[in-house]
Amino acid sequence: MGLRVAVIGGGPGGLYFAALAKQLDPGHDITVWERNAPDDTFGFGVVFSDETLGGIEHADPAIHDAMSREFARWDDIDVHYRGEVITSGGHGFAAMSRRRLLQILHERCAQLGVSVHFCAEAPPVEDLQATHDLVVGADGVNSRTRACHAATFQPSLDVRRCRFMWLGTDLVFDAFKFYVVPTPAGVMQIHGYPYDATGGTFIVEMHDEVWQRAGFAELSVETLGPGESDEASIRRIQGLFADVLGGHALHANNSRWSTFTTVRCERWRHGNVVLLGDAAHTAHFSIGSGTKLAMEDALALAACLHENAGVGPGLEAWSGSRTSGSTRTRRRGSSRSTSSRVAVG
Repeated sequence: MGLRVAVIGGGPGGLYFAALAKQLDPGHDITVWERNAPDDTFGFGVVFSDETLGGIEHADPAIHDAMSREFARWDDIDVHYRGEVITSGGHGFAAMSRRRLLQILHERCAQLGVSVHFCAEAPPVEDLQATHDLVVGADGVNSRTRACHAATFQPSLDVRRCRFMWLGTDLVFDAFKFYVVPTPAGVMQIHGYPYDATGGTFIVEMHDEVWQRAGFAELSVETLGPGESDEASIRRIQGLFADVLGGHALHANNSRWSTFTTVRCERWRHGNVVLLGDAAHTAHFSIGSGTKLAMEDALALAACLHENAGVGPGLEAWSGSRTSGSTRTRRRGSSRSTSSRVAVG
């Protein structure tokens, strides 16, 4: 007999879990609640390693085939520093538009019979626990699911001191790029990578003190509404990094200054409630692994539930398998959000 499953959050991790679990057992009754509209997405590109893509291909070839038609691929990481370029090769990356990834997952869920409610807040976690066999909290860094059972999950939220802004550009990078740029206010850093044939992700990062000296505090608007961008800051960024952009434009999508929060949880499970993706752990954007980790969490959870008899044994197997792997990935990026540094790897 299939399980009744509630998924809170319709990002890549939540949708991918719902599709995989439904594919493995069509008898599952799976519902996803997503507070945004189907076409709402914030950010630009998402990155995958070849290893992650191998797991996706094995788990659901239909999703992998649809994704692979969209990929921008590259092997190198280029660090631009003091007029030199240091290249590290042989990595094997693929990236695609976050919006397109969500569309693919929406379509796959619809094909398989997963119910997805858009523009809808999920019912209270306690109510879902009582009416469902499994509740999956895939509701991001500010997870309501995690907060509901904080005593069990024991989250640690470490807000770092760098400021960053997520932008897009019509500059199509030929590698994973890190530009370390001296300015009169201090060192700033650009993280750039392609996500399709027409554009790339362009992330600006700097220490809070540099951000203050550069005048962004005076430009920044604290009362931006949902979906609005900090246009004054973006115009200054365009000028500061004109040499990097080479005449190409910057694009905004809910683009505003943020600080990175490192999320760690002692436990990812409370009874029949589990966390995955940013709700359970975050990885700094310099290592391009946030979506990768969320989808790997989802894949492992669906597989463990399928391979073990009963929800309890399945969740026990999953929590043990994921915490060690995600910790190793997080550590690669943990120091990179404390100050602007060269990040290779």
